Amino acid sequence: MSQAGQGSDPETRAKVQARLQELSTELNLTDDQKAQLKPILQDEVQQLRAVNDDASLTADQKKAKFTDIRQSHKSQMVSILNPEQQKKLQLLKETSPK
Repeated sequence: MSQAGQGSDPETRAKVQARLQELSTELNLTDDQKAQLKPILQDEVQQLRAVNDDASLTADQKKAKFTDIRQSHKSQMVSILNPEQQKKLQLLKETSPK
């Protein structure tokens, strides 16, 4: 029985895989960390897409929700990383274009 839902569509999987690969390369993640981060990234992509597709929200409301979703998932991700990886993630965030 296939799982119906956004998590199974190719675009979501591709975005999650690309983000996981980027983080893995930049932070030198262990296989265990990758396994722990993948469901967090999947959830984030799905939530961001749901907000983006919600026609009842204004642009400002979407922006606020995007910020909330990213912050929530970032705190989950940080708990999986070691202190050195956390520093690298913070540096990535500071140097990445907005």
